[in-house]
Amino acid sequence: MSINTKDLSLLIQEASALSNKPNWTKQDEKRNAFLLSAISAVKAGASLSDLDDMEGSLAHEANEVARRNGLPPVVTKRPRSFASRERLEEARGWQQLIQTRDMTEGAPMLNHFGTYTGLGNFIPNGFYQTVFAAMAAHDVLFDEDACTVIKTTDGRPTTVPVIGDIENVAAVVGEAGTQYSVDISATGHATLGAYSYKTPRFVASIEAFQDMDTNITTVELFKKFTSDRLARGIAKDLVTGNGSSKPEGLIPSLEALGVSYVSASGSAANTGGSETGATTLGSEDFAAAAQDLDQAYVDSPKCAWLMNRKTLIAVSSIVNKFGNQLNLVQYVDGQPFIYGIPVKICPSMDNIGASNVPVVLGDLTYWCTRLVVDEKAGLMVYREAPGLIEYGNIGISCFMRADGELLYKDTSSPAPFTFIRNHS
Repeated sequence: MSINTKDLSLLIQEASALSNKPNWTKQDEKRNAFLLSAISAVKAGASLSDLDDMEGSLAHEANEVARRNGLPPVVTKRPRSFASRERLEEARGWQQLIQTRDMTEGAPMLNHFGTYTGLGNFIPNGFYQTVFAAMAAHDVLFDEDACTVIKTTDGRPTTVPVIGDIENVAAVVGEAGTQYSVDISATGHATLGAYSYKTPRFVASIEAFQDMDTNITTVELFKKFTSDRLARGIAKDLVTGNGSSKPEGLIPSLEALGVSYVSASGSAANTGGSETGATTLGSEDFAAAAQDLDQAYVDSPKCAWLMNRKTLIAVSSIVNKFGNQLNLVQYVDGQPFIYGIPVKICPSMDNIGASNVPVVLGDLTYWCTRLVVDEKAGLMVYREAPGLIEYGNIGISCFMRADGELLYKDTSSPAPFTFIRNHS
């Protein structure tokens, strides 16, 4: 026997939404009884179209009996079809959330009637089914494929053990020679907390929700921009946060530990010009940084250069003394590389400029981002904030907790990161 799981899921979703209503009408009670019967029927192999026809047939039969006995119709309209049930389910859930117009459509809808009369009197107005939103990239320290990411279900402090042991090496011993023990040279831990992040409130109306096309629903629009807001806000602090009521970012952490860095000499050696290390970077600066990082870190699959796109373009544009492209940056399948190490874009990093840190090189395995993912994370509904419930409005926001920490404490061991700093 084959069970239509999609139909069964739709029925269960509607039954669940109905069960959340605090007070049921007679119509709700009848609908619930039908849904329970329908769920059993679908489990037995029926389909929603079969049930829809059956429901309509039963209603017709009941009305015929009532008519023969001189009574008013039992069902005054044909039960709704299941054909658009997915859209109805989404509408039902959001109608409980979004009550009156706040986010408008740009103009009163009456102004649009007749816009496309050339298409015929019965052709409705429509719009292109894609939202073109202003977008901004977020830093790679938010991405699992770029660094170490730990996801937890609570925000309690979490420790990550770290060790350093380069001081101890294997040594030759004679046959049956004396054995001795040595402890690990340095042990410690990095502590990850959980800072709270919340997107600005979004208020929408039931009219706007109803008028949006099925391919661009209110919930999809909200998901589109709220996830981007969270990624950009959190990732920026993971790079440059000062540790005061926010994470201490990667660059401030490296500076606080006194990690060695390359003081930029600039591109004059490449171009033959008069450029300085205050306003330019040259191939010598990148070579010095690559040589400064221990080979064990360079060989890591998560070793990368970090810089913003403006810096990448400036470095890609360096010319030699003959005016030809230096080609310091090489592209492989669209991915930029410098000295065989991939470049990752971090929009929050400094531009090239006096005393700035425009480039970091390191093994991103040694940066840990912590994300709290539990039932409290995600969508939050506001009803009692000023300007909302008294006007029938409801606001929506998204909430998340995060932190980041450098997994390097043994400063006597080679650091997993270095960076390039422009002269003052």
